[in-house]
This record gives sequence, structure tokens and C-alpha cells, in this order.
Amino acid sequence: MLKKIKKILLILFFINLSAFSQKHPVFYGGVEGYLFPQSENNVFAGISIGSQIYQFKFFAPEIGLDLYAGVVEQREINEGWPDATKLPDALMKQDFRASVLTLNPKFKFGNEDAFITFSPKYHIGRITGRARLYENRFDDGRFPLASNQTIKNRVAYWSFAVGFEGLNISDRSWFALSLNLTQLNARDAWGEIDFQDPNVKLSSMSRTSIGMGIRFYYNPFASEND
Repeated sequence: MLKKIKKILLILFFINLSAFSQKHPVFYGGVEGYLFPQSENNVFAGISIGSQIYQFKFFAPEIGLDLYAGVVEQREINEGWPDATKLPDALMKQDFRASVLTLNPKFKFGNEDAFITFSPKYHIGRITGRARLYENRFDDGRFPLASNQTIKNRVAYWSFAVGFEGLNISDRSWFALSLNLTQLNARDAWGEIDFQDPNVKLSSMSRTSIGMGIRFYYNPFASEND
């Protein structure tokens, strides 16, 4: 079923692109911020660049490159029961970054000045996860780095966005706001990392995260007939 959906997306992109090749592309850049449901302190953010290839009625497909980076709240590790009067035995720090190609058969509903948008996006790319273990070797408040592991994996996932587009700056440029739900799975970044210690466990992130985004669109080919 998933393969069929991918094929349909590609057909929509390239058949319509050839049929309406006279339409000029519109370029965009944007930023996004996401919150992991498990903790208010675990967040990640991203930047995006790309192009709305054309618009035909309510259909306005986009293709772009998205870059993400995130950190996980520092965790304390203890071999026995935690003791508030003592320093932890170790500290764990985790982060990740991802770069993905995004195909978005965006749908726009509205008039020339304001649109409600729905974007079911498909992403493919790579994710890199890093985990660093700092050990309390001398019980003096210093935690020297004991181990640093990095893993790279391929990812493919969906995200969905509902937004408002049309906060016009000029005839050539405008803003868009969106509420986003992404299935970028941070577990893929750390899934193969193993410190070979039963007391050292990595944080487990949710597969789904919620966030917001803002974009700036620019049409360098704007004219009365476009």
C-alpha cells in the first residue's frame, strides 16, 4: 500500500509538471519547532528550503530540503538507588540531526489573498544520532567523557500540516503559518547505540511530535498573468 502511495505522489508531481511547465516556480524558506510529548525540555527544530513548483486550481505541489537538529534533556545515571546527597555515577547526553528530501502535494483552498492549506508530506533521507557518556570518576564534580558513539541511518516517514497562507508582504512575497505533526522517529538515530552496561539506557522518544512552522515565499517571476 505504501509503495502505491509513493508512485501516485511521483505521478502527480511529474505528469502535472510536464503539462504545466509554463508555470513559474515559487521559492520558500522556513523554520519549524517541535516538542516531544514525553518532556517539555526535549525539543528539536528545523529549517526548510524549496519550491512550490506550480499551482493548478487547488493543487500546489512542493519539493524541498529539510534539515533538523534536536537534543534530549541530560540524564543522570546511578548504579544503585539515587541518593540526593551524592553526585550521580554518570551523565548521558543525546542529540541528533537529519537531512531529508521532502515531496509535498500541497492543497490550497481559498482566494488570491488567503488560503487554508493541507500538506501530506513524504520525507526520505538520513538521520545521525550521537550519545555521550560522562563518568564521575573522581567524585569531585567533574565528569570527563568516557564514551562517544555516533550512528547514521536512513529514514522514510510522513508528516502532516494544516496552515494558513497569504500574509502578503508584496505582490512577490508572503508568509505562511502551519500546525505540524511529524513522524520523524528519533529512535532511529540511537537504535543501534550500545554502551554494554545494563545501567546505561538511552532515552526513548515518541514516534510522533507536534510543532509549528513559519515560511516565507518569494515569487521572482511575478506578473499580472502569473
